[in-house]
Parts: sequence; C-alpha cells; structure tokens
Amino acid sequence: MSIVNANLYPLSDPDRRAAIVDRAAGQLGKDGAAAFPDFIAPDALAEMVAEAAAKFPLAYRRDQRLGFNPQGPIAAIADEELRSRTSPYSMWILGSDLLDPAGALRRFYESEELMSLVRDALDIDSLHTIADPLININLTYMGVGDQQGWHFDDNDFVVSLLLQEAETGGAFEYAPGVDDAPPEEIHAILDGASPRTLLQKVGAGTLLLFRGRRALHRVTEVAGNTQRIIALLSYHREPGFIYADTVKQNGLGRTEVLAAP
Repeated sequence: MSIVNANLYPLSDPDRRAAIVDRAAGQLGKDGAAAFPDFIAPDALAEMVAEAAAKFPLAYRRDQRLGFNPQGPIAAIADEELRSRTSPYSMWILGSDLLDPAGALRRFYESEELMSLVRDALDIDSLHTIADPLININLTYMGVGDQQGWHFDDNDFVVSLLLQEAETGGAFEYAPGVDDAPPEEIHAILDGASPRTLLQKVGAGTLLLFRGRRALHRVTEVAGNTQRIIALLSYHREPGFIYADTVKQNGLGRTEVLAAP
C-alpha cells in the first residue's frame, strides 16, 4: 500500500518533486510554514486513524498552564510581566513505544521518501530519525476544552501530520518571525490584538513543516464530539539522539519503555 498520495505528490518524478520542494521552501522562507494538503493516500490515512483511535486509552494526560517559552533575542528583553504570563496547555499524548512497529505511521516516519523531502524543503544537510524509543512519533489528542496556548518551540523545526480534524476549533494560529519583536508586540499577540497572526489551514492528511522556534503559535480551543489527532514526527540533524529523562517525564509521565499491548 502506498502511503503518500502519489497523484498529488509524484515524488518519484524528479522535475515535479523539484517543483514541490521549491514551493515548500518558498512558503517556509515567507511565513515559516509549508503545508502539503492531502499528502497521505486515503487508505493509509484510514489505517493511521484507526491505530490512533485504538491506542487512545493508553495516552498520557497533560493539563497545565505554561509560559510562552521565549526564544532568540526576545528571551533577553522580555519584561517581568511578559515572563509571568501563562496559557492553558491540555491534551493527551501517546508514547512512540506504544505504536505498531509495522504500522503505516511508523513506515511513513522512517521512509526515505519523507525524510529526503523534509531535508530538501528545510535546506539542511543531514536528517535522522530519533533514537529515543519514547519520543520519535508521538500522537496528541485534543478533546472538548483542550488547547495549546501561545508558545515558541525549543526545536528549529517541527514536522507534523494531522490525522483527524476537530469538529469545531483546533485551528493552528501563528505569528512568524517574532522572536526579535519588542515585548509590547508579544503582549498584543497574547491578548489577541495583533495583525501579525496567521491562520494555517490544516485538514486531515496534511503534512506541515513549521519553524516554531521563531514563531509564536497556538492551537485554539477544541469543541464538539470529534477529537483533533495529530502525529508529531521528530527528527534530528545528528544520529542517535536521546531526549533527557526530564523531557520524557514531563511529556509522557514516564521514562521507561512499556510493552505495546
């Protein structure tokens, strides 16, 4: 079964692949995000969604209030009031060790087809899967009332795949290139009063490349009976990367591998 929707993304054709990469690189350069709508073939997406639904009871609940995690120049100039501001951060997260090692999600994550596309679109020399068995592919589930408040990422880039849209809400909103903005502009974004924010349309099956270290971003509150389910695909420039135990404990509530049922 083909995982990538080859009708829309003929990555085996060098000329058409080059055009896809050029478009993505242009989007990343302009707004810090590149979307590939309907990137996953329908049968493969259905398999991914079915696995996600089956594994949901094993997910770890996070329900916190977090700061916006200043990165870059803003970290040096943020005022005390700005540093003290927090936003809701609530969802369930599934550890990578609980996914089917032969499933469509795992095959997609490890495929050279995907990794070479990400590498070329981001214009980086080297890209490797994460060696950490708990954090390499992680599913996040957001239900009624869940949201991710405004924040910067620690990583230079994020690769995500939306498996299922929420019935209502769950929109991805971001303000690109504000890691060097003055504090008053960050306050305006947090207050919902900034013209710099963008809404990125992300439907089921959309692959998204995002430079979250320079962009303040959030996922709006979810409502309705359908969960928002997204796969976060983690890569590193160097092979063999393992996350610190504190990262795993904070994200998954554990540091040890569990046996998948």
